[in-house]
Amino acid sequence: MDRKLTTILAADLAGLAPLPRSGKHILAKNLTQPLSKRRVQKLVMDIRTEIGAVEFVIHGWRYNAAVQLAEAGCSDTEIQAVTGHKTLAMVQKYRAQANQEHLSKPAQAKRTEQKRNEKK
Repeated sequence: MDRKLTTILAADLAGLAPLPRSGKHILAKNLTQPLSKRRVQKLVMDIRTEIGAVEFVIHGWRYNAAVQLAEAGCSDTEIQAVTGHKTLAMVQKYRAQANQEHLSKPAQAKRTEQKRNEKK
C-alpha cells in the first residue's frame, strides 16, 4: 500500500494556478488515477537519455531537498514530513551532510586566520 505524502509548495505551485483542473493529480493516467511510479521513472529516464543527463538520478532531487531543508534550519521531523523518509535515521544522514558543509566554511576561515597570524 502506498503512503500518501502531502507537501505544501505554495510558491512553486503558483505556476500551476492558471492551468485547468479537471482531475485529482498533476501527473495523471486519467481524471482519477495518478501515473504509476514506474511510469514516471520511465518518462524521466527517457528525457534524461534524450538530453544526455543519464548520470543524474531522481533520488538526487530528494537528497538535495533534504540537505537544503536542513541548511534552512528545519527540524528532522519537518524534513521527514517533506521528504517522506520512513525513519529519522535517514534524515539524520542528510542533516550530517548539511552540517558538514555548513561547519567546513568557518573551520577553513579559522585555519586561514591561524596561518595569517603565524606569519606575523
